[in-house]
Amino acid sequence: MLGGGALFFAIRPNKAVIADINPDLVNFYSVIKRKPHQFWQAAEELHALKTKYKSFRKSSPSSSLERATRFFYLIRLSWNGIYRVNRQGKFNVPFGGRRPKTLITREAIVAASEALRGARLLCGDFEKTTAEVKVDDLVYLDPPYPKGAEANNGFDRYHETRFILEEHKRLAAYAEKLADRGAYILITESGSEDVIALYNKRFKVHLIESRSLIAADSGSRGKVYEAVITSYAPGKDVTRQNRR
Repeated sequence: MLGGGALFFAIRPNKAVIADINPDLVNFYSVIKRKPHQFWQAAEELHALKTKYKSFRKSSPSSSLERATRFFYLIRLSWNGIYRVNRQGKFNVPFGGRRPKTLITREAIVAASEALRGARLLCGDFEKTTAEVKVDDLVYLDPPYPKGAEANNGFDRYHETRFILEEHKRLAAYAEKLADRGAYILITESGSEDVIALYNKRFKVHLIESRSLIAADSGSRGKVYEAVITSYAPGKDVTRQNRR
């Protein structure tokens, strides 16, 4: 559940385990970590072109560097910055129309690589990738969900494996087990009543108002609620603990 890694890059822990079920996403961060200069050289040659975007979308490169470059290019220029695949795992988001002169800077790549030095990258289901969690670890779980969507229509297009309401139930039950193990649990979820109801009284739910990002017409993106769910009291500083 790594996604954009916003929390990881904000905290920049010296030691962490970060994971996602999407192999292309994990490969991208692995390449940034191990081969920042090679990635920069590949990215520097790219320009924002619709024809190139369509070519990349149809391609299936085999090397880790080429896969990372393709992944980055598609995410950078896709409609609304969305990553979405069909049931066969094929990326199917149209070109977004943006044509930035600079796709990414060398400084951003190097900074990300440095932040990832102490991170162990894993690809797999959340139960598998958090199997070694122990007392006082901080575990951040960020499951797929679209802002403003009902739980029964959970966003399942980041990976060919669907993440529907039953998966949210499994996540909630597993989060309780991790909390019983003595870990600090932080979860960002849909503000749907169906999802919030999955978490018992040991968890604290904090609702945050935001704006939906899904509607094609930006003018119709209304206010929605997202939930920040924790196993610890609000205001408790757990960022100095081990992070996963």
